[in-house]
Amino acid sequence: LIGSRLDDAALNAAANACRAACRPIDDKRGTIAYRTQIAGVLLKRTVKIAAERAQGK
Repeated sequence: LIGSRLDDAALNAAANACRAACRPIDDKRGTIAYRTQIAGVLLKRTVKIAAERAQGK
């Protein structure tokens, strides 16, 4: 993300990298597939919030 615009393409690339890097466990509270998907979703949300806060919003 450093040096790039914070657009959908950059967020999707970061989310995909997050999904590829995570190694979640599988248990009764969530499958590996679910937790992997959520990791990307949470990364997108976190980056958007951080960017808004950095801009003083």
